[in-house]
Amino acid sequence: MVRELREALDDHQFEVLYQPQVHLETSIITGYEALLRWRHPLRGVIEPQDFMRSAELSGLIIPIGLQTLDLICAHISHWDDQLNIAVNFSPRQLSTNEAAREILDTLDRSGTPHNKVIVEVTELGVVGQNAAATLATLHKEGIRIALDDFGAGFASFAALSELPLDILKIDQSLTWALSDSEHSSERAFIVMESIAAIADKLGMESIAEGVETADQAAAVIRAGCTTGQGYYFGKPLPADAHTTAIQEPPLAVASPAQHRRWR
Repeated sequence: MVRELREALDDHQFEVLYQPQVHLETSIITGYEALLRWRHPLRGVIEPQDFMRSAELSGLIIPIGLQTLDLICAHISHWDDQLNIAVNFSPRQLSTNEAAREILDTLDRSGTPHNKVIVEVTELGVVGQNAAATLATLHKEGIRIALDDFGAGFASFAALSELPLDILKIDQSLTWALSDSEHSSERAFIVMESIAAIADKLGMESIAEGVETADQAAAVIRAGCTTGQGYYFGKPLPADAHTTAIQEPPLAVASPAQHRRWR
């Protein structure tokens, strides 16, 4: 697969889809998460989980990440400056001594405002000192930092105290648990409510991932989350569909009062 990844880089086979993030109180789209896909000439679209490990182990994740960031900057150059764009980076990508400079140079070369960009780092990876230093540098330059998949790993609370975080993204598994059996959903709601409260006390935005139904949307509002992301609000779309998407009326989010009370 490493050889094919090198060919994919050379042939620019990587593409980006964009999934909306919606402010739950107003139902207004505040930004998009950029999602990487590999359009293989023979196998079609390949999801990141099927090639990211090979990219990480080979070190190709670094040039792939920079090429992807270039593509994203080109896509969003004419977007409304009020819209945020969240870009995923693995700790491996952020661990090189040149990572902060390369990311900032890419943004500056394209004229992309730093405050328009959110760097997402997954908590499932081990964020070492080099990656933490990169995040600190980017944060000082006006780039916001989001911790992705919160609640799915083991280093969550250490990361909250050690990293310069602005946004906490609650893992989709917790959102989906809101639709489980009565007992499980009640417990999931309490956990989500507690995470949202921690984010609020730390001055962070909380984003509930994986929202797929009106009931889940109502529940994450009641839990205190500020933003939602998932198929209920919109599927990942190509860049050329972005303009159409933001011109549509905002999707109505179910009122918290419409959702059953657990407590």
